[in-house]
Amino acid sequence: MPSAQLIRSAQDCLVQVRGRTAGSGFLAAPGYVVTCAHVAGVTGSPVELFWHGRQLRGTVLAASPAPTAEGLWPYPDLAIVELQDPPGDHPCAWLHDRIPLGGQQLTSAGHSDKYRYEPEVVTSTFTCQGDQFFDGGLMLRLKQDEVTPGMSGGPVLDPSAGGVCAVVKATRMDSTDMGGLATPVGALRCLDPTAYRALVRAHDTFHAVDPRWPDVPAHQDAPRERATLPPRTQRTLFGLLAAAPAPAPESLLPAFREAAGPYASPPRLPLHEHRDVISELQALMVAERRTLLYAAAVARELSGPPAERLRYWIEMWGASLGLDRHDLAQQLKAPHTLPHSRLRSSGGTPIGVPRSVMIRLRPSTVDPSRYHVAMWRYEGPDAISPADDESEALPLEEALAQARSLLPKQLTMLGGSGGDPVMVELIVPQELMEQDFDEWKPWAGKAWSSLGRKHPVVLRDLERFDDDELHQYWRSRWQRFTAQVTSGGPAMALACDDEADQEMLEGWIESEPSLAALVLAGSLRNPSSGAVLEVALASGVPVILWRRSEAHRCSASAYSGCPHRIPRGCSDSEDAGSCPAEAFFSGLRTDVAVAAPSQWPERVRQLRGKAAAAPAGGHHAKDLVLLWDDPERRLPDAPLRYV
Repeated sequence: MPSAQLIRSAQDCLVQVRGRTAGSGFLAAPGYVVTCAHVAGVTGSPVELFWHGRQLRGTVLAASPAPTAEGLWPYPDLAIVELQDPPGDHPCAWLHDRIPLGGQQLTSAGHSDKYRYEPEVVTSTFTCQGDQFFDGGLMLRLKQDEVTPGMSGGPVLDPSAGGVCAVVKATRMDSTDMGGLATPVGALRCLDPTAYRALVRAHDTFHAVDPRWPDVPAHQDAPRERATLPPRTQRTLFGLLAAAPAPAPESLLPAFREAAGPYASPPRLPLHEHRDVISELQALMVAERRTLLYAAAVARELSGPPAERLRYWIEMWGASLGLDRHDLAQQLKAPHTLPHSRLRSSGGTPIGVPRSVMIRLRPSTVDPSRYHVAMWRYEGPDAISPADDESEALPLEEALAQARSLLPKQLTMLGGSGGDPVMVELIVPQELMEQDFDEWKPWAGKAWSSLGRKHPVVLRDLERFDDDELHQYWRSRWQRFTAQVTSGGPAMALACDDEADQEMLEGWIESEPSLAALVLAGSLRNPSSGAVLEVALASGVPVILWRRSEAHRCSASAYSGCPHRIPRGCSDSEDAGSCPAEAFFSGLRTDVAVAAPSQWPERVRQLRGKAAAAPAGGHHAKDLVLLWDDPERRLPDAPLRYV
């Protein structure tokens, strides 16, 4: 049975429709409602809708044509309604094209006036009796519950897929449990292609970044051959494809055949978008690998940021399936290749890989107050050169001085071929993360020139390199960080904790699986900020920002009811008052969050320059620290292992 959360989410998207007749529908994308054509009317018809008591108006953007005689409307009997003034930030149902198996339990939500004059929300639980062809198209047969008047156009939930698989069309017989018929949501592809593309691109872009629709795991008893991409993984992929240019429709069928193999039956429904091809591939055996093949074929045709993001997703998902990286690189065969298969320029530098000097400061196992210094030039995963042998254990100040003395030569060696400024990655334990590495003055005779203004300087967590148990959480959140940038940037949060304990902090972070970037309200000299950092790193959060100079505690203590405290996050309520931490957070979202993940270090470098040029204390990025921890950038003597 579907979870109560899934049913509530569907009910939250449910709308009452008054068009040609009275019925139901559901919000499927920002500004769009899906319903039945016999409810809404023909293309161009005005429609009146009600959502949570609010009256809305819309126009039928595309619909099945009306029947030429009395009887049921022809297949697919679906309509896309465009809202004239949609509610801000309304939820949207997740559409899943998979046809459910016979015997599965499905739940429908809709409006019914059977017991009251005014229609009320009702849910019905059906058993899927299988599918049948009706009027030239595939329909689902529902049984063992009643389809009451007013439910037409309502969503049908498939709990094993975690989404809406069909739309209620008709009842077999009133006041019985004989059920009725439902149209699979994939049949939306039979409507006008332009309207369909507008709907699904808005739908996929929305769900790639909005976490409100619940992730429902597949049933334990589901056959292995029915396995598909996990819901969140599929949403990420569809969001990446929605950000790419629209494909030529005539190219999709040959691409499907290439990925599906020569013996696969051609799709019964037309193909308009990349997601349509993937939906068809998901019905085949070994669906995940076929999907990966198709995604690689799409990536070969793209360029720029959309190509890079899609290729990164391909490698991340391919690694989780146990595919060999060399095979993935062969499948891509593109001038812009994966992080582990980069082409090299004529100067030998991998294209698209940020060059960096990696500095590791590792505490001695004998005397933790002393540190070993090691340094590498990183030009790519297969081009990592040691700058010198690792030092003996040195007192902290001597270790820092040695690193500063070695750094200029390494930066010069990497910067000789031009290009973007060389990055500096400091792999350090948490107790050294308040060091002013970005303020280093390593160049003799240039006392005014700081490292952090000339080069992107980022911190990385030493413990995550050494603790295999942390890798799976780290890698998972980094993948979300890179994928969510397709629209609106990754999920960020402000950690204004004050008195929160570590159990509460872990509960807050773990309850937000999409959280990829965290902003601390204060310096690590504030014990509560240090506690947030420790828990966030253990939970795999890959990107954390804070200010070294912001050491004071918030004047609104935990006992005054400050609305910014963890786990509630920031509030827009009037009683929040003036909050410097919230202003800092808002500034970073404007300055940094809109950039691609690979550009965050460079954005922070630019901000450090602006802060230095501003009047004293007049810029929110003063003493800004960036922990930017890409698990793909590995050390040669300490490779990560995904578990």
